[in-house]
Amino acid sequence: MDEKQRIRELTEQLNRAARAYYQEDRELLSNLEYDALYDELERLEKETGYLLASSPTRRVGYEVSDSLPKEKHREPLLSLDKTKDPEILTRWLGDREGILSVKLDGLTIVLTYRDGELAKAVTRGNGAEGEVITANARTFVNLPLMLDVSGEVILRGEAVIRYSDFEEINRRLPEAEARYKNPRNLCSGTVRQLTSRITAERRVHFYSFSLSRSEEPGLNLSREAQMRWLEAQGFETAAWRKVTKETLGEALAL
Repeated sequence: MDEKQRIRELTEQLNRAARAYYQEDRELLSNLEYDALYDELERLEKETGYLLASSPTRRVGYEVSDSLPKEKHREPLLSLDKTKDPEILTRWLGDREGILSVKLDGLTIVLTYRDGELAKAVTRGNGAEGEVITANARTFVNLPLMLDVSGEVILRGEAVIRYSDFEEINRRLPEAEARYKNPRNLCSGTVRQLTSRITAERRVHFYSFSLSRSEEPGLNLSREAQMRWLEAQGFETAAWRKVTKETLGEALAL
């Protein structure tokens, strides 16, 4: 098994066990089992340098802000054209190869890494200017805090709250009137909280969908190469596949 995948599995398993023990008075793992898995995770993190924001080996305090500063994007984050007609999409693709990926309904985030370390996270905002939410992004469940790169890397992705977590959050609210309407709106408010503790409690996930800028050679070429590089760095990506006009219809039906 890939070491980064094993780190993700151990992180989720240990966090799930901790939630069951401390919040639900249930024991999923014995102390001996928990300690063995924790030691394995700690060893793999040290060997690979791969560390998720939600790792149980990471013990940090939460940050509280008076307000979220705003920052202009280097490049505008423009809206994409839309169509529900497969024929229009097929004609647009023509004889080229393309990347077809799932559209996630969350909040677009721009991440900046410098010499491998997460330096900044900014919301899409109005496309020209967003809000700086770096402290909150450091609590995203599956976000790598360190990359094996030098220089500056800027990438984009979608912050989402999964339906299972959304339903659990609503289940814990005592009043039906106070329950949240949909995961997208809840995620938008959660990512922009002034205290990162609340963001952490709501288990935001991040799915990368593009690499905007990199000083690493060869990474600003094809979208396919970018997606494979993001996955190799340990990012989860929106489900995608390479298509041609002959295979596009089949892919859209999946």
